[in-house]
Amino acid sequence: MILSPSDIKRIESLGYKREYFVIYKDDFYRLKNINNHCVFLDVKSGKCMIYKHRPLGCRIYPVIYVEGIGITLDSECPAIDTITHREFIAKGKLLMKLLKELKVEIKY
Repeated sequence: MILSPSDIKRIESLGYKREYFVIYKDDFYRLKNINNHCVFLDVKSGKCMIYKHRPLGCRIYPVIYVEGIGITLDSECPAIDTITHREFIAKGKLLMKLLKELKVEIKY
């Protein structure tokens, strides 16, 4: 999951060190994965340890941006059928905000 500067600051404010949860890959800061899951996943409970403070990308998912297509739903998400049109529109607006903060040039 790509992290914005505000995501990193918010998570650091919880007491987590950047080195614990951030990697830099493909020109973006991203959440670290351990054993194929997010560093903040509590494996025993299956819940996010920072749910109330999770990155914007996590809040928006399964709405994603695909270059050449635009804003769409991730077809690999098992919960794709639970997203209403209203949620798609709202999350799409948040995604545009995230892309702007990340300074990503939008190409349709």
